[in-house]
Amino acid sequence: MYFATIFKVCKMLYQLFWFLATCCTFVVNTLWLCCNFASVGIPWLMLLLFLVCIGSKFVKLKSPTDEVVLSMLSKNEKQRDANEALYWPIVNRGGAFDAPENSLAAINQCVAQRCQKILLDLGITSDGKAIILHKSTLEKANVNESMQKLNFNFFDNFNISEHHPLGQLFQPEKVLTFEKLLKLLESSEVTVFLLASQINSTLLEIVRETAAKRPIFTKRIIFCCSSPLAIYQLRQHCPDLVCGLWMERSCFTILPRYLNTSTILLSIVGAIYRNIIAPVIGVSLVFIHKDEFNAQISTLWKNVGVRPIVYTINSPNEKRYFQQVTKTLYLTDSLRSEPQLIFKPKRK
Repeated sequence: MYFATIFKVCKMLYQLFWFLATCCTFVVNTLWLCCNFASVGIPWLMLLLFLVCIGSKFVKLKSPTDEVVLSMLSKNEKQRDANEALYWPIVNRGGAFDAPENSLAAINQCVAQRCQKILLDLGITSDGKAIILHKSTLEKANVNESMQKLNFNFFDNFNISEHHPLGQLFQPEKVLTFEKLLKLLESSEVTVFLLASQINSTLLEIVRETAAKRPIFTKRIIFCCSSPLAIYQLRQHCPDLVCGLWMERSCFTILPRYLNTSTILLSIVGAIYRNIIAPVIGVSLVFIHKDEFNAQISTLWKNVGVRPIVYTINSPNEKRYFQQVTKTLYLTDSLRSEPQLIFKPKRK
């Protein structure tokens, strides 16, 4: 009985030894196979990257000059330091916390506070009418349909002030159309960042025709979207159009969550956007989420000739940091939290 137990123990140890040996052999073979693939694949990958860089030179679009971009960012700042004006805020939807978003009242309120840079949302209805509206406005009104599924007649009786927290302080107001916005810019010095969240062929055609026929579009409007292809198509027909690339908070939203946190993957995607995509499509500005922004990222974008803009900054301390330390433009939802050093008294 004693010898039988010893024999079983020895047999189990023998089996364990061979199992561990098999695992080690499998790991070694796997590493050897990966090394072989890497030794074969890396040269081809480098060659492919080299060919892409060469090919991008032939399809590259020339971006607007830095003087044109700076003139739009610091317009109507004759009585102030032009460099200081470049760090003033861009008001998101005209100040979504201060007034009904994307409304004429919000635009007038920004102008009254001497803020000349406003971001507005461009959308399109089911019958092909371009309007200035964001989907959050419809959500506040308990409208679950997307903007692209609603007819323009639906917005005839739609009051955008009604569902805003401060709506009782403002007069009832209809949705601002794209055409009315263009007429407003003809008599104003405002620079509008026009953000198209949902891109389709009809919207691109409207923007393309307007940019070609209305000079005010390229002088007062900076077109922004998250689609590099849409920007490329627009700038092919209108090289003078100043465009901004909207970078989503995560470039890997379609991938599993564990890949979203990969610093290496994010760095690779950022390098591709900065060194290949941005120079090819000729963007002048890039919107970066504040959680993914730092001084090094800012320097990398500036090195390729693209000015970074941080979103969304609403804290007074954060605003002071971006104004005084990083010297960076930022997007904000409210002018009420602006540091007092921004709005200096008018010189007499």
